[in-house]
Amino acid sequence: MNTIEIYNIIDLEYQDWIDVGFGKWIHGIFLRGGDKVFTFDEQKESFFYLLKKLLDDNKVVLFAPYSMFNENTSQWDKTVAIRKYGDTIWGLPSKEIIQYMRDVFPKDAKDENDDKVYDFWFSEDCPQIGWVDKKTGEIVTS
Repeated sequence: MNTIEIYNIIDLEYQDWIDVGFGKWIHGIFLRGGDKVFTFDEQKESFFYLLKKLLDDNKVVLFAPYSMFNENTSQWDKTVAIRKYGDTIWGLPSKEIIQYMRDVFPKDAKDENDDKVYDFWFSEDCPQIGWVDKKTGEIVTS
């Protein structure tokens, strides 16, 4: 499946992704495959696309990864924090956040069940997600 096809699937099932994923940890939108069966590479691409779309549409916010506050962090140590929805969130543009996610996602993982992928979701490199409640405007986290 090519990238355009993956994006079209996400776009068609977008509201379902929101309804099913709302309030879940960030890996919840990674593991959700919709009605299609994606290869692992397609699954990663769909995750990055969906996460960017959710950020751009103000459906979710991300909190800077704990590793950002580590003195040994290199290019990503210039965290921009902003106040939004009553919380301090990661203020980088979505394009930069997605690039960060691509950079830190385990490169040698073989599938979604790989321990490296599982460990990543709970690592200091993975940002925490907050879902914006459309009725109250409050951030919901798990």
